[in-house]
Amino acid sequence: MERLTVIVKHVDPEASMDITVWLSGLMALAGVGLGGLLSSRAQDRAWKREEQRRWRDARRATYGEFVSAVREYRLFVSGPDTRVEVWMHPDGTRLIPAIDSEDGECQTKMEASFTAVQMVAREQETVDKAHFLTSIARRVAVARVVYGPGKVPSDLDESLFTAERDFINSARRDLGLLDMNDVPFPQVLADIDNTLREAYRHQSQERAEIRQEEFRHRDDAHNHQ
Repeated sequence: MERLTVIVKHVDPEASMDITVWLSGLMALAGVGLGGLLSSRAQDRAWKREEQRRWRDARRATYGEFVSAVREYRLFVSGPDTRVEVWMHPDGTRLIPAIDSEDGECQTKMEASFTAVQMVAREQETVDKAHFLTSIARRVAVARVVYGPGKVPSDLDESLFTAERDFINSARRDLGLLDMNDVPFPQVLADIDNTLREAYRHQSQERAEIRQEEFRHRDDAHNHQ
């Protein structure tokens, strides 16, 4: 009959405790490292979100200032007392407006705001739409010189408004927004405009008749002298 021999080894309790302490420290160190890594990534994401928000706010402000500058330029060059001249472009294909240096603040503002758009726009389409809008605005200034104050062709004004809407929609897409739909023109507004227009024409006719009557009386008085 075989005899079974059992060998029992003595384990030092202090050594076992040292291993446990070592493993606990290693796990704690790993936890600290993992926590630091996760915290760093969270901070990076928060910083990127904040950076994106700042850029979005900067673009929104820049686009709004650009549209305001173009509108101001359009209003200025259409004024009856504005001094605007036209020169032939060096290539001989088109006329370009020239505003007196003392009154050129609006032109400088429009050009500066366009440069700002070039600096912050994410999409080339937005820059192209902005450039086209300034080009139309300058041609409105030329038309004001060619045709006279208040006589700019309506189709040119319509082109300017269309170019502005196209730029705004491009800017909205650049900001992650949906396009702006055309605002419907309620019939009630059209009726009001027709009433006001007819009243204005009637008053203008009455004023013209009054002036003619005054001239007639003046001539009669002069003839009797």
